[in-house]
Amino acid sequence: MLRELLAAIERDQMLSKSKLARELKVSEAVIDQALQQLIRMGYLIREQGGEPCPVSCGSCPLAASCGKEILVTYRITDKGHQLLSDQG
Repeated sequence: MLRELLAAIERDQMLSKSKLARELKVSEAVIDQALQQLIRMGYLIREQGGEPCPVSCGSCPLAASCGKEILVTYRITDKGHQLLSDQG
């Protein structure tokens, strides 16, 4: 499931935990645990509000919330991209 989560993040770039949970048919708590595991393994980096976004505001589903609350995002590391390309 960790690889599927990483692939979904790479594919969609900006999506919510609830959307990930629905797509992977698990709870948001499981998504939280999986994200933390991917960080520990060096495949993701957690970024918090104010960081440059990888997508334009017009195509971001979270644009309406941007700037209103602290937005936490996750960025795939080079190691994570390598994992996806090796197994893809």
